This record gives sequence, C-alpha cells and structure tokens, in this order.
Amino acid sequence: MPLPYRVGLRRYKVIGAVCCVFFVGCGIGAFLAKQYWPILVFMFFALMGIYILVCVGSYELSETEISHTNLFGRFRMRWRDVREAEFGTQGSIVLHGRDMRFVVAPPSAWSGEQKAAAIDLLCEKLDVPEIKSHSSNLADYKTHKNVRD
Repeated sequence: MPLPYRVGLRRYKVIGAVCCVFFVGCGIGAFLAKQYWPILVFMFFALMGIYILVCVGSYELSETEISHTNLFGRFRMRWRDVREAEFGTQGSIVLHGRDMRFVVAPPSAWSGEQKAAAIDLLCEKLDVPEIKSHSSNLADYKTHKNVRD
C-alpha cells in the first residue's frame, strides 16, 4: 500500500455519538418530567460525547512523520525527533521529543483499510535502539504538547 497510511478511530466516533444522543434524550426527558437538576448531569455527559467527537480525528503515518488531525487542528511529530515512547495501560502511546509530546490513540482502536500496514510502520519506527520505551499509568491521560502544525 502506498504511503502515507491513514487510519481513523471509528469506535470512538460511535461512542461519542451514542453518548450525545442518549444523554441529550435523557435531558429532554428530565425537562418534560420537570426534573431540572438531573438535566445538568445529563448535559455534562452530552458535552463529554461532543468533546470525544471533536478530539477523535484521524492519524496519518509516513516514513518521515506521524500526524493527527481533528477539529482542534493538525498535530505532527517527525520520527527523527522521537527520543522516548511511553506505553499506557489502556494502549495509548506517548511519543516524547525535546520539549514535545505526541499522543497516539491505542492502535487496537484504529480503523480503516490501512490499519495493519500503519501498525507495522509504527512498530518499525519505534523498534530502534535510540528510542527508549517504558510503561506508565499516566500515559493514557496525556495530551499533545508543542506539536501543533
């Protein structure tokens, strides 16, 4: 398959959409039942669903870089800048460079025809002696830092 490889996160999009629809429906039901306080709780979870939809986006992997595009913008990191890989307990991967951090969603959640080839390329790029790797309980909660395009 030709480079760059593009993968999405369909499962996360479905979760975000279902969360929005379900909790907005619950909020409407609470409003119709004149139960106003639960509406705040339902709307909080509906907003979390919207946040998921906005943040998900897609990843693009090439021989020279990895990028993530979502509604907040495009984030990218060159492979040559990666010094360390941090693996989260839920499968997230955090790539660290000099004062940079790029977060990769768990490859098990990737979707698309190029998923297998993209995972192979990711493994190939991270399986070099120059990149130190370790596991972390906090990797699943980190965000991009200094990698906005």
